[in-house]
Amino acid sequence: MAKAISAIVITGDIIASSKLSTAARKKLQNKIDSFIKKISASLPDFKAEQFRGDSVQCILTKNKLAALRIAVSLYCYLATEDFKIRQSIGIGEISYSGSNIVTSDGTAFQVSGENIDGLKKRNELINVASLETSFNEEWKVHSASLNYLLERLSNAQAEALYLQLQNVRQEEIAKALNISQPSVHQRLQAAGWTVINPMLQRFETVNTV
Repeated sequence: MAKAISAIVITGDIIASSKLSTAARKKLQNKIDSFIKKISASLPDFKAEQFRGDSVQCILTKNKLAALRIAVSLYCYLATEDFKIRQSIGIGEISYSGSNIVTSDGTAFQVSGENIDGLKKRNELINVASLETSFNEEWKVHSASLNYLLERLSNAQAEALYLQLQNVRQEEIAKALNISQPSVHQRLQAAGWTVINPMLQRFETVNTV
C-alpha cells in the first residue's frame, strides 16, 4: 500500500456555468488553462485538471503554503472577465493517486469535496478547512472575511489585486494597467488588500499546512 502524502486540494466550480454561451465557455476554459500553465511553470508540484467543463481540481504536495494565494489569484484572474468561481481548499493527505486527479483519493480530497458542497448551499466563494478543529475555527472567520471582500470586487480591482498577488510592484502594475500609481493604490485599498495580505501571511506560516 502506497504511503499517504501530505497535500492540499483545491476544488473549484464555476458559478452559473450553465448560462454561459459556447463562446464564453471556450474563453473560460482557455483562461483556466492559461492560469494552470502559469502556476505549473513556477511550482513543479502543482497539478490541475479541468473536468465537466465547469470545474477544476488542483493539488499541491510540496508548495502547500501557496494554496490560498493561488486560489485568490485564480478568483481574480477569472473575475477580470466576469467569470466567478467558488473554491474549497482542503488540507489533508492523498492516500491513493489515480491516473488523473479526479480519480485520486484521500482526506485532502474528502475535505475539499465536502466543503465545496457547503459553499454551494451557502452561496459563498471560498473556504479553507482541514481535519483539525482549532484550525477550522480560526479559518472559518478568515474565510468569511475573504468571502465578503471577493464578492464585492470590481473588474478593475480584481485586475490590480491579481497583479499584486504575483508580487508585481505597484509602479509596474500602473504601467501594465495604464493608470497612475496612486490609482493602483486606491484600487488595492478598495479591494481590501490590507486585510487579504495578513490572511495570506497567516496561512503561509501555519503549522497545519
